[in-house]
Amino acid sequence: MKASMKDVANHAGVSVATVSHVINQTRFVSESTRQKVLDSIKALNYVPDQMGKIFKTGKRNLIGIIIPDIANPVWAMLIEEVEGILSSQGFHIIISNTKETAFRELDNIRLLSSGIVDGLIIASTLTDYREIEASVPNGFPIVLVDRSLASAPWDAILPADYKAVYEGVERMIRAGHTRIGFISGLERLSTSAERLKAYRNAMEYYGLPVEPEFIQPGNSLANSALPLLQNLLNIGCSAVVASNNVMLDDVLFYLKDHNITPGKDLALFGQMLDGSANYNLRYMDMMVQQTKGIGVAAGEKMLFRLENPQAPAEKILLQSLLVKQTSTLSRAV
Repeated sequence: MKASMKDVANHAGVSVATVSHVINQTRFVSESTRQKVLDSIKALNYVPDQMGKIFKTGKRNLIGIIIPDIANPVWAMLIEEVEGILSSQGFHIIISNTKETAFRELDNIRLLSSGIVDGLIIASTLTDYREIEASVPNGFPIVLVDRSLASAPWDAILPADYKAVYEGVERMIRAGHTRIGFISGLERLSTSAERLKAYRNAMEYYGLPVEPEFIQPGNSLANSALPLLQNLLNIGCSAVVASNNVMLDDVLFYLKDHNITPGKDLALFGQMLDGSANYNLRYMDMMVQQTKGIGVAAGEKMLFRLENPQAPAEKILLQSLLVKQTSTLSRAV
C-alpha cells in the first residue's frame, strides 16, 4: 500500500504537522528532526499528494516560462538560471516555445494561466501588453524578460543594449568604414528597435548616410541572415552589424563557406553569448548581454511577486557590455 504522511510521522517519531512543515518548508524544523523525516520518506518511498497540497494551499509550485526560440542558446542559458533560483525554493518550471509567433504565445499564456501554473515569466513576441492582460486572470503574477512592452503593469528584467551597440558601430566608423550594413532582428521587438536606434544614431552623429538598403530586416531566427548578408556584400558594405547571436552565427557560416575572413575582408560586430568561445570572435568587437544575470533576477523577482502581489511593479535594467578585440578593423585604403 502507498505510504501516507501519517506513516512517515510514525516511522520518524514526529507529528504529522512536523512532516508537513518539512515537506512544504512552512516552518523551521531542526536539522536533526528534518533529517529523520527525510530518511523516513526515503525508507517508505513516500510520495506527497500534490493535488491535496494544491487544494489546501492554492499553489502548484509551478512557473511557466514562455520563450520565443528554444534553439537559441541565449534562452537555454536564461532558463537554466531561472530554474536554479526557483528550484531552490521548491518550484518547478514548464517551458513553452512560441517560435516568435503571436498566436502561439497567447494560446500558451491562456492555457498555463488557467490553473496550471502560479506565475509566468515571458519573453514576449507581442507589441501590446493588453493582449496578454486580456488572456490572464486579474492580478496573475507575470515577469517580463529581455523584451519590454510599453506601459505594461508587470515587473520587467531587461538588457540595456544601446551603449554597447553605439560604441561598436562608432569603432567601425573610426576605423574608416563608411558603408556599414545592419542585419536587424524582428522590427517589432524592443531589443531590435533599441539596437537599430543605436546604429542609426552613431551613423548620423558622424555624418554618414544610412541608405535604405544598408538596413536588412531579419526575423531573429536561424537561417534568416544568409540572403541579407549577401545583399549587403553586393552593395559594397565593408562592415556589418548582426544584431543578434543566432543571425551572427549565420553570418560566420556564410563567411567561412565563401572564404571571407572576419576582421580582414569584412569588419563585423555582433552579439556574443555570455561565456561563449568561438575562434572567429577574436576578430570582431562583440556585445555581451548579462543573460545569466537576467535569468537570476527574473527568478528572484517571480518569487518576490508571489509573496508580495500588491508591491509596485519594478523595471530592472542590466547593462550589456562591449568586448573590444585587438585585431585590426581598419578599412583597407
